[in-house]
Amino acid sequence: MSKSKEWAHLVKPLVAKAGPAGLYPRPRLWAEGKDWEGYDGHFSYGFLTEPGVCHPIEGAVAHPYDEVLVFAGTELADILTLGAEMSIELGEEREEHIFDVPTVVSIPKGLPHGQVRIRKIGSEAVAHYLFGLAAQYQAEVIPAKSLPPRTTGLKYAHLVHPLRTSRSPEVMAATHANDPGLLARIEAARSQHGREYDDSRGVLHPRDFEGPGSADSMICMFGEDLNGFRFNFTWGFYSSTGGAGTDTDRSNEGHTHPEPEALIWVGLNPGDLNYLGAEIELALGPGLERHVFSTPTCVVCAGDFVHTPLITRRVDNPYVFLIGLLAEEYVGLPG
Repeated sequence: MSKSKEWAHLVKPLVAKAGPAGLYPRPRLWAEGKDWEGYDGHFSYGFLTEPGVCHPIEGAVAHPYDEVLVFAGTELADILTLGAEMSIELGEEREEHIFDVPTVVSIPKGLPHGQVRIRKIGSEAVAHYLFGLAAQYQAEVIPAKSLPPRTTGLKYAHLVHPLRTSRSPEVMAATHANDPGLLARIEAARSQHGREYDDSRGVLHPRDFEGPGSADSMICMFGEDLNGFRFNFTWGFYSSTGGAGTDTDRSNEGHTHPEPEALIWVGLNPGDLNYLGAEIELALGPGLERHVFSTPTCVVCAGDFVHTPLITRRVDNPYVFLIGLLAEEYVGLPG
């Protein structure tokens, strides 16, 4: 990519690194606000492949900010399959919560939590990522010797959520002022494919109504799903080339959001965190300046910054595209 491009500094390669001492046993993709143009959050992504513990490796931790922990499956045929049995301890009581479906855990600031335990796991890796809602990672480490015995209970059950979309297509489409034809395309896709996009499974299939380069399957979660956190995110599997995210008739238009957004592309190869498996083209700025990349990458968009169209130019292996937007609600506006 030419360094003379005006918005090249917003395209940030993601790099595997050790991260904070004692948090995870293996390197992960890590980035903080200082790496992302002052984005008021930090991010980590990696895989869990065998029984063990993490976050932290010993004792417990507490953060002076809200945190979102996500445990997602990598089974492309069903985004709602985790393929593992896991648990997390929450609160000073070490209240243990066990789950075997893709799960999101909201960690309010100051709440002691951890360890995360991988109790059983199948042949497919679990993708584990986090968003900390502050620019810099910080933690109070609570030594194992000072912790009480592990307990069970429901005091913190309201913080543990299945990874799924809770909103109907009508509600989702109403937030996309940049794409007024979205709901009509969803209804047409439902009629054509027989899928219920607002069914009890909570899975969207955007490739059927947002262009051939959109997600095969996707989850969207909002502040109301995350205990009122100032955050919303998407998680999706992608495997096809072409335009994504809007009607192909509007393929030369960008859009904006009132709040900052991190657009993140990562791979699904547990053996190589630096592998994406696709080549992506994204337009940035009012002039729709084109940027192309083929490794795990974050593109940082400040509030009201014009971005997209988004095009998948090549796919060698399926990959993940996720969004972290620093607001309870997703609001898309014309660019």
